[in-house]
Amino acid sequence: MSDEWLIKDVRSVLERVDRVGLGFRAQNPRLLIVIFYDLYCPGCALLEDEAGDYLVELYRSGKASLYFVDYPVHRGGVERLHATFRCIYRRDPMVFLDVVRRHYEAYLSGKLKGEEAIAEASGDCVNEELQRVMEAKSVAKELGAPPGTPTIIIGNLVRNVGQGIFGYPGIMKLMRIIEDIYVY
Repeated sequence: MSDEWLIKDVRSVLERVDRVGLGFRAQNPRLLIVIFYDLYCPGCALLEDEAGDYLVELYRSGKASLYFVDYPVHRGGVERLHATFRCIYRRDPMVFLDVVRRHYEAYLSGKLKGEEAIAEASGDCVNEELQRVMEAKSVAKELGAPPGTPTIIIGNLVRNVGQGIFGYPGIMKLMRIIEDIYVY
């Protein structure tokens, strides 16, 4: 599979990710943006660092619904960390966005050790969300996400077409793809 591919039925992607993803749903969005992510992924950290505010602004302006879909592919207990982040989302989705940003900042700066303590959290929420993390990983595979992160789907909900992207293409190319799909 190439680094980019056509998505022919974006609305069916939305139906699938809406069940398992951590969603930020705009009222009447034209765009769907799905990020398959791993909390130990350097490309995901770079995506968040460079494009995170831009993607959240697309949601806040009503242009796009934004979904984060767990796709833990790295080893080292990342599934539990994902479950913990899902619990944060359940309590307050906007706090989730801030915690993800801080997590990736720590990752990029080499200071992740303090953040990893979050993964030691226990309780019913984490145990429940562990199952959802695995469901999300299955949906990612079913939707054709390659075994790596980040994988991004950008879709035009009006035209019901979109594009899949494996890897982070850089902020300029990502913005150009989003703009092209939005205008399409």
